[in-house]
Amino acid sequence: MLQSLFGELGPQRLPTTGRAPQDLSPIASAVLDTDVVFDADAAQALRHNFESTRADLGASSSMITLLDPSGLWAPQVICALSDASGQRVERIHLRERATLRTMATIERTSVPRLSGQALKVYHAAIRVQDGSPDALAHALAEHSHLTAVIVGAMAPHAVTELLRGLLSATRQPEWQCPWLVFVLPPGASALRQRILEQDWPPHVRTAAMSESLSGAASVWNAVLTAWEAAAQARQEAKPLTGTPRTGEAPSALAPPQWLAGVLSSVVRTEGVISCGIAELDSGELIAVDAEDNARAELRQMAHALCAARRAHMAAGGPDLPGPEELLVAIGSRQALLRPLAKSHTLAFVALVERSRANLALLRYRLMESERQPS
Repeated sequence: MLQSLFGELGPQRLPTTGRAPQDLSPIASAVLDTDVVFDADAAQALRHNFESTRADLGASSSMITLLDPSGLWAPQVICALSDASGQRVERIHLRERATLRTMATIERTSVPRLSGQALKVYHAAIRVQDGSPDALAHALAEHSHLTAVIVGAMAPHAVTELLRGLLSATRQPEWQCPWLVFVLPPGASALRQRILEQDWPPHVRTAAMSESLSGAASVWNAVLTAWEAAAQARQEAKPLTGTPRTGEAPSALAPPQWLAGVLSSVVRTEGVISCGIAELDSGELIAVDAEDNARAELRQMAHALCAARRAHMAAGGPDLPGPEELLVAIGSRQALLRPLAKSHTLAFVALVERSRANLALLRYRLMESERQPS
């Protein structure tokens, strides 16, 4: 993933040594500072200032906003991208006219790419907590083409406030951002489920993905994975079909239309050889998207992975939840089993090529496909 990202940015590369966040200091980012002075409403002042910028961005569809409640990761990502690409960091300081206090600082940098338009990455650092600090971040995000919410170590009440604020913001007429992606730490399955079960407006496509928040590189890779999946989903959007392939073993019930949609959305991912939907209890495939010569191997792996999952659950006892995912290496291939969020009895199974597969993108597409109406 790092190679595919920073290979487009020139000779400088983001460190990939897994250093702690405090060790990832900017190299020599050029900074351009400007001030915006407002009288009453900081959020409206921000909207007015960005009106012409956002109009320019409309044709390229390339604006990404990082919402980072902890304030830890987004500034590092901005600086690291600036260092890697050689692009300067632009900072806009929102100052209250009466006191000249800095209410917030908006940071932006560009990410040039060989394929497609440059990405414009924004972050709002809120300096004061009086008034409505969330309104500033929401004003920045509402016209983005993708908003990434980086959820690190947060107290439960803080997560509740975060979701409540975003739900309110996305229901406002000003909100036009079509993609809202939550980047979660590993093991946050309960939080992921809670996020996806919120009553998001139909015009906002929401996804949650777990990523090791070990540095700016891992955070940005998660955001870029979401961006690429969103871009490809727009390009490859196809109607869902529930027609089974010729020669598929019959099942008691024909696979629902949304299962065919799940497969059609992920089978085009780079490195996927075959994929299907299996019953967790029996390991039987009820829907398949694979060439004839790959079906037997997929069916065999579905039985084996489901059996391994049942053994794992039996060893752990009834009080422990089942594993979120099983991933097995088989020579040059990998077999993946991932239970579906929409069903307690079904799982997605896939065979992929190890050298070509982008598992992060595959997981993201699977989660996004399950968000579609049944």
